[in-house]
Amino acid sequence: MTSKPEYVSLLNDIRLQENRAGVYLEAWANKTDNKDLKECLSFVAAREYSHGDIFDRRVKELGFQTEEISDPDFDEKVRVVKSDISDAEKIAWLKETRLRQATPGVRERYEAATDDEAVDPLTRSLLRWFTDVENDSVVRMGAVYAEIEKAG
Repeated sequence: MTSKPEYVSLLNDIRLQENRAGVYLEAWANKTDNKDLKECLSFVAAREYSHGDIFDRRVKELGFQTEEISDPDFDEKVRVVKSDISDAEKIAWLKETRLRQATPGVRERYEAATDDEAVDPLTRSLLRWFTDVENDSVVRMGAVYAEIEKAG
């Protein structure tokens, strides 16, 4: 490719989001005493790191370099999940944080890109697979979160 398609920035944003999610989910998994939550967070964190690597590779396959973009909320997420507040409080805090995120968010952007003919077919396929895996992670985490919230 000679000129940089707009969606390359989206792929980079996904890469950053996934790597960062891997970091804070792993940190939380290492902090919690809840066996089910620890297993779920560890599983999803490993997925997130893998997704970051996959999107890093895809950007490079397209002939571009990834870019580091700061996330002003990242350090706070790590601080909260490593803190001594309860897991239920961490879940509530993370849910509240998501509500304050700008729209359209990365998820809305990548879901739209799966049907965008301006995005090359291989990347659209990758984004569809990624959406399915992310949905599975949301279901897994939601089930564990619900148990913690019910007990809380």
